[in-house]
Amino acid sequence: MKPDNEFEQLLPPRQRAVLILRDVLDWPAADTARMLGMTVTAVNSALRRARARLEQAGPAADEVAEPASRRDRDVADRYAAAFQDADVAALVALMRADVTAEMPPMREWFRGPGDVGRFLATRVLTGPGRFTLIPVEANGQPAFGTYLRGEDGEWVAHAIQVLGIAAGDAPGRVTRISMFLDVGLFPAFGLPLTLPAVPAARTERTPCCSP
Repeated sequence: MKPDNEFEQLLPPRQRAVLILRDVLDWPAADTARMLGMTVTAVNSALRRARARLEQAGPAADEVAEPASRRDRDVADRYAAAFQDADVAALVALMRADVTAEMPPMREWFRGPGDVGRFLATRVLTGPGRFTLIPVEANGQPAFGTYLRGEDGEWVAHAIQVLGIAAGDAPGRVTRISMFLDVGLFPAFGLPLTLPAVPAARTERTPCCSP
């Protein structure tokens, strides 16, 4: 797959969302259509166009990495810790200069550490302890079940996050953050829709993608 800056230029938002849902998360066409408000025919057509455009563009060495490598697990662990602590500065420090963040099925997306960091700071990570992240994998890529703390302290399913992590010239940098705002994804990863309430002061973290 092309580096993320070219990936963004090559594919319009709807094709990007279809490609990630079908080829990264391995979703069926019918479920992808339901999530994106499309027909199955339109989903299959968008997927064919997206694959064709990426194939024409050719592969890129800096996106070729062994899945769930030790480096990727370390980056994912640091990402999860910073996200749970609402430490936006630490998250930004993990990002490559052309990082992108998107939230399928929403068409809104952000590019660059500054814009992504501001989005997270103002609309997501408004205080530490609001979220807890459970590590999973999506076709070999680090991913997380993201739970939001309710008023009663119970954790409620919120989104599945999938990280793109660079190889090549920028190893260990987060290149893409895809937040899928559909709790229907959680059972596919073997995750419950709620987690028991825990003391608000701190939650124990589980290392990402441990073998």
